[in-house]
Amino acid sequence: MRIAILAYDGCWGMSLFAARDFFRVVALLESHQGLAPFYEVAVLSPDGGPVTLAGGAALQVDGPMAPADRYDLVIVPAMEGPRLVAQHDDDKRLAAWLAAHLQARVPVVAMTTASALLAATGLVDGLLLATHWAFVRLLNKRYPACRFATHDSFRQSEGIYTTGSMNGGFDALLEIVAQQRGDAFSQLCATHLLLAEPGRLRPILPGHRNHTDEAILKAQDWIEAHHSEKLGLAAIAHHCGLGERTLKRRFQEAAGVSPIVYLQKVRVDRAKKLLIATGMTVQEVAFEVGYDNVSFFIRLFRQHVGKTPVQWRSGKA
Repeated sequence: MRIAILAYDGCWGMSLFAARDFFRVVALLESHQGLAPFYEVAVLSPDGGPVTLAGGAALQVDGPMAPADRYDLVIVPAMEGPRLVAQHDDDKRLAAWLAAHLQARVPVVAMTTASALLAATGLVDGLLLATHWAFVRLLNKRYPACRFATHDSFRQSEGIYTTGSMNGGFDALLEIVAQQRGDAFSQLCATHLLLAEPGRLRPILPGHRNHTDEAILKAQDWIEAHHSEKLGLAAIAHHCGLGERTLKRRFQEAAGVSPIVYLQKVRVDRAKKLLIATGMTVQEVAFEVGYDNVSFFIRLFRQHVGKTPVQWRSGKA
């Protein structure tokens, strides 16, 4: 799979290097697992020449954004605020190259403020795009046909991923890897990103946060932070200031599952990470994620994953 990471004057180096280093971690884990390399990454600039990053450093790239080239995934790092406000001569060139890939239905990951370049293509009108919280108002005014909103992680629609934070970029890339290399390998990547210990990593639950209901996002954040505790519908409803019936209805509409099923998914996701990253027994993992009844935990895990915890840890069907 050919991946293009775009480099341009005024983009944030930490955003660009985070994407490149993510796929370095992937490559190392592929080698460790005895898997053939799947991803080929190139950093491209509009003309193939060096670019000046937001921090002032010059960056040599691997090649130009040739009009005829087509990649299988495009990643656009964030741009600094002054560049976004003032706009830049390269914006039209970047947008035109992105437009060709969008028209070919190539997945694109735009990190925070880079969503402005997606909007400039004219091909994402009507979509809800995540971006950095400080520029929501500016971008909604500049591109009224689009809808910009802040988001702690990422939004996805038709292969277009936009993020509200740097960690949201990792979340989006982990989802893409899960689609292509499987959930187990993506979970393994998550545990090796060195962002946090396994229990604090955001769960990989595609699609359940792709909405704008702030009360439900608050409920999801709280569930993820307190999933190992004795949680019930009443406690979740109380935390987000909704009645139980209203919570159930709005949660189902926004996230596509009930609050209790979402809690189960969060607990199972954390269990997956603990099974990979630690030597904990299945009983210890069950207790750690909030289940006193180990038999119930095993049945629930199998219901969501299709394997028992032991089979999943060993990679067996």
